[in-house]
Parts: sequence; structure tokens; C-alpha cells
Amino acid sequence: MTVALPDRKQAEELFEWIISERNKSPYPFRGDMEKTFRAHCLSVASIAETIAGKSNILDSNQAYVMGLLHDCGRIKDEYALQEYHGIVGFNLMNELGYAKQARICITHSFVNKQIDLDFMPHPRKDMLFCQDYLNKIEYDDYDRLIQLADNMNNLGENCTFEQRCLSLSERYHVPYEKFSDEINLLNNNKKYFDKLCGCNVYKLFGLKK
Repeated sequence: MTVALPDRKQAEELFEWIISERNKSPYPFRGDMEKTFRAHCLSVASIAETIAGKSNILDSNQAYVMGLLHDCGRIKDEYALQEYHGIVGFNLMNELGYAKQARICITHSFVNKQIDLDFMPHPRKDMLFCQDYLNKIEYDDYDRLIQLADNMNNLGENCTFEQRCLSLSERYHVPYEKFSDEINLLNNNKKYFDKLCGCNVYKLFGLKK
């Protein structure tokens, strides 16, 4: 019988396998990239787990698993191979029978469901696949939670949405103004989770705003 998600132990084992497979490939993690990848994924898992637990309606273990594996598509070097990591992860998780995790592999990157094809530094065919996929679904609380958690951590350090988007702007040489719609949507999502948790979720992680 297939299940929608691995359990926590299976997810942690799968996470280590993903890193091992990447490092055995022709394009392993370089320099401190593995350390940064680990720190980011573990932090996103922790953020998602904490917010879910505080909400009293979301499953914290499910949130942890989704956060830990949201970037599992980085089992491949997306730039060297010209394969968007969201689709790589989507296909990998579907092959393993984890449909809910497959979904998160795509949705975590698109706070705005309307993709600016000229803005994304990924193959156009992959972005068209993602746009078609997103057009067929409605975001649920777990999609929004992982989007929130992903954007509250930058390279392993917890941060505000503005700090995260500024870093992305600098790394990918994209004008910061391009992120304004995404920041607005993230702030709206944050208000929703603030209400769900009965507190400013930034304060749960020592962030000020």
C-alpha cells in the first residue's frame, strides 16, 4: 500500500540517501554546499514543525517531513544538468509513492502561482510544467506552511522574508523589486499563521518585525 508521506525516521534516512547519491554523482556538493543544504533543510523542517505544533490543527510530524524533504530534488545539480530541482523531487517522490511530498517539491517554490517565465532561471519547459500543475490545484495549509518556513531561512540562518529575498536577489542577480509581490503574499500567509498560532510566528524563532 502506498502512503502519502514517509514517516519521520524514513524521511531522515531518505535525506541522508539523497545527499549520498548527490555526492556520488558527477556533480557532487561543492565546498560548504552540503553543510548549507543540511542546515537549510533541517531548519525549514524545524520551523514547519514548530508552527504546526503551535497551531493545534496541523500535524507537526507531517510538517517536519515535508520541510526536511522539500528540496530533495537537489539530489541532482539543477544548473549543470538543466533540470529544475522541483520537478526532479516531484518525480522522485512520486516514484517512491509519496504523493504529498511530491506536491511540496513543486509548491514550495511558488508563493505566487502565476509564474513569471522571464524571471525564473530554469528551463522554460520545466516552468511550463509547473504552471500547468499549479493551475490544477488549490494550495492547502501545508503548501503555505512550507512556503513560509522555506522563506524564513536563508542558507541555514533564520531570517525575515525581506532578508531572504534580498539574498536571492544578490545571488541570482535579479532586481529586489521583482520580489515585491512574493513578499506581500508571504506576509499575508504569515498573518494567517499568526492567527492560527495565536502569536507572531517570527517571535517563535527570535526574529524581529
